Amino acid sequence: MEREAVSAGSINCHDWVLKLCSLDKHGLVSGLSNGKIDVIPFGQTEKHKEINAHGGAVNSVRKVDENSFCSCSNDGIVKIWDLRSPNGNNCVAAMEGVKNLPFVSLDARDTLVGAGTELKGDSHLFIWDRRRLSVPFKQFTECHQDDITEVRFHPTRRNMLLSGSTDGYVNVYDLKAEKEEDALLQVINFASVHSANFLPNDKLYTLSHMETFSVHSLIDTTTEESVESDPVDYGDIRDKWSCEYVVDLYAPGYICCGSNSTKQLRLYQFDPEKVAFDGLSTDSDYISLPGAHGDDIVRDMVIHHGVIYTGGEDGLVKIWNVSGNMLGDTSSRFFGQEAGSKSHHHHKHTQKKPIKTIDAEDGHIHHSKRHEGQDGSVEPRHHHHHNHHHHHSHKSSRFMPYSRE
Repeated sequence: MEREAVSAGSINCHDWVLKLCSLDKHGLVSGLSNGKIDVIPFGQTEKHKEINAHGGAVNSVRKVDENSFCSCSNDGIVKIWDLRSPNGNNCVAAMEGVKNLPFVSLDARDTLVGAGTELKGDSHLFIWDRRRLSVPFKQFTECHQDDITEVRFHPTRRNMLLSGSTDGYVNVYDLKAEKEEDALLQVINFASVHSANFLPNDKLYTLSHMETFSVHSLIDTTTEESVESDPVDYGDIRDKWSCEYVVDLYAPGYICCGSNSTKQLRLYQFDPEKVAFDGLSTDSDYISLPGAHGDDIVRDMVIHHGVIYTGGEDGLVKIWNVSGNMLGDTSSRFFGQEAGSKSHHHHKHTQKKPIKTIDAEDGHIHHSKRHEGQDGSVEPRHHHHHNHHHHHSHKSSRFMPYSRE
C-alpha cells in the first residue's frame, strides 16, 4: 500500500547536499559540495547556520554525541564540531590524514572516529580515539586497493569495524589486534561498494554501485574453524524495488530508493531482524515522495520525529510530512545494546588468519568483477571524477565523492 508524503517546504543550500545527520538539540546537519556545512534547526526553514567547514567537498557528516558531529572532506581533513560553542567556529578538533588524500567515508561510535580515503598510491583507513587525537589509534594501509567508500563501527561490539571499497571488497576488522594483518577477521568479495552496514543476528548487508545487493553472515570468531556461509544474493534490485538507484538502507528499517526519470523517491520498510528483502516490491507497503528532487540524484535522507528530510544534487534539503503511523527516527545502527549483543565480547578472541577468496587456478586473490564493456574495459556505474558544474546525463554521480576536475 502506498502512503504519499506531502512536501512541507525546502531549504536552499546553494550546492549539492552530499550527506545529512541529525542532532536532536540542534537540528539537521548537511554536508555540501562547496565545503560548507549547514545546520538547519528543526521546524523552521528561514534561518540556518552556515559553517565554512572545509577546503573541499564535505563527503560525509556523522553524529558523535548529542551536541557534536564529525565531518570529512576532499581537503584531506576530518573535523569534529561542537554546536554548543558560543563562538562562530565550533571546530574542536581537526585530524589530517596523509598526502592530503581526500577523505570519502566516515563513521563515529563512542570515542572512536573512523575515516577512509581515496586511492592515490595507497588508500588509508584511519581510526582516531577522541581522548587522544595527537596520533591515530589505528592506521590501515594494506586493506584496500581502491577508494574506501564505506566505514562502519559495529553497534554493540566495541572493537569491530567494517570498511568497503570500489575494489570490490568489504573487510571486517578486530581493532584490538596490534598489527594490521592480524586485525583482518573477514574479507567479503562482492562488487564496488556503495554502502555496507552491520545488521542484527551477525549479518551485514552490501550494496554496490551497480545496484546489486547481498546479505552476508559474519564469521564466528569464537571457534577455531571459521567457515563463511554463502551470502543471500539478491542480484540487481532495481526491477524488484522499482527504482533506478538505491540511496541507502537506514535504521530502524528503511530502504530509500529513487528514479530520476520519473522524479520519484520511495521508502520501503523492512525488519532488520529478518533477512526478508525478497518480499519488498511496489505491492508491499511503501511511502512515496512525489516529485522528489526532480531529475536530480537524492544523496541522503533523515527521519526525525516523524518528519522526513531529503538532500539532493539540486542543492535543496526538502521536508516531508506523512500522515498515519509515526515513522521511527533514522540512525546509523540497526540495533542497540539490547538486541543482538549476545555477549560476544566475553569470548576469548583467537587470532584468525584473514579469509580471502583465492583462485584455485593461479593462487591469486580475486578482485570482484565489475561491469565490463565490449572492449573489456571496466564500467562501473559511478563517475569517478565528476565536475558538478557540467550537469550530467549520467545518473550516477551520487556514488562517488564529489571532486573537481
